[in-house]
Amino acid sequence: MEHKREYVESKRNNLMIRLIDIVFILLFGFIAVSQISNAEAIDPAKSTEAKQGAPDGAVILIVGVHADGMFTVDRDSKRFRRLRDLRRYLVALQSELRAEGKDLGVRIRANWDAPTRYSMQVARLCRDLGIPKGLDVVRVLDK
Repeated sequence: MEHKREYVESKRNNLMIRLIDIVFILLFGFIAVSQISNAEAIDPAKSTEAKQGAPDGAVILIVGVHADGMFTVDRDSKRFRRLRDLRRYLVALQSELRAEGKDLGVRIRANWDAPTRYSMQVARLCRDLGIPKGLDVVRVLDK
């Protein structure tokens, strides 16, 4: 009986040691994989609607989206608190450019801490007006 008890205890110890080995192997495997995945570069998605540069006969307007919901155009010279004011501006600019034979494109440039809903509001506005758009997210570092 004593021999059988020793055999069962040694078998349990061997099983426990094997389980510990497996846990350590898995742990080191996950650590190695996580370090590799952090080192990979991520290519951001490209816009399917707006080109990087302005095509011939087109004007690209950059609409800035700020964290407080403020929309800016013309390098922050024009500010719009409400989306309907931005809509009026875009409609007027679009009709002015069409009269000159030019097309309007919009680059939505959201600040990194701006809620996504503001950028999506501008994207929907551009879609409703038939204006090609692209979306950028930027972080401006103060020097």
